[in-house]
Amino acid sequence: MDDVILYNFQPSLEDLLKQLHFEADSEQADIAEELLEEAVEIASPKTLLKVLPVTVNEQSISIGNVEITYPYVRKMLLGSDKVAVYINTCGVELEEWALKKESDPLEGYIADAIKLAYLYHQGKPFREKIKQDVFPDDGHLAALNPGSLEQWPISEQKKLFEMLGGEAEVKEKIGVTLAESFLMHPTKSTSGVYFLSEVEYENCELCPRLTCPNRRAKYKGE
Repeated sequence: MDDVILYNFQPSLEDLLKQLHFEADSEQADIAEELLEEAVEIASPKTLLKVLPVTVNEQSISIGNVEITYPYVRKMLLGSDKVAVYINTCGVELEEWALKKESDPLEGYIADAIKLAYLYHQGKPFREKIKQDVFPDDGHLAALNPGSLEQWPISEQKKLFEMLGGEAEVKEKIGVTLAESFLMHPTKSTSGVYFLSEVEYENCELCPRLTCPNRRAKYKGE
């Protein structure tokens, strides 16, 4: 499997207007349409992916040659012989384009929404590819994402980048960089580890942000 996946799709204007809560016959909708047409010409959303073996240690777990010491990650990956480590991004092309729109508040807002739309739309085809090519056996595809839960904090982004060859290699292949705060740039980027689970699982089950618009599962915490 190629470690860099490129996508050939574009968000629809209808979906973008719903995301922005704009009326279809409004002036704002006209501006959104113009900006989407610009974005389509340059957008290059992409994924960096590596399938790595899992080794269970006495008090930790290793993904490839990177050791993870957080008990929750070890618990979730027990029984897994491999994982798919990834970074999805809207792409530096859209990021640089959107930066030029920030001088106008409305255009900046729409451009940011377009970046998010590209990131959101690549999620489904990527997940389907992982299930088909990496985990074709019966089971539920689940993911762990550094920073989404206290049990695996955002500082672990650095180790995830190490799993993918290190920060320099990630930047060279897909343009994504890691700030001192461990946030990624382009900002509309996500990272994580996919694995096969016997039961359905989503990080959202343990996340207390009940108003999150991207919630995919009911909160099961205390």
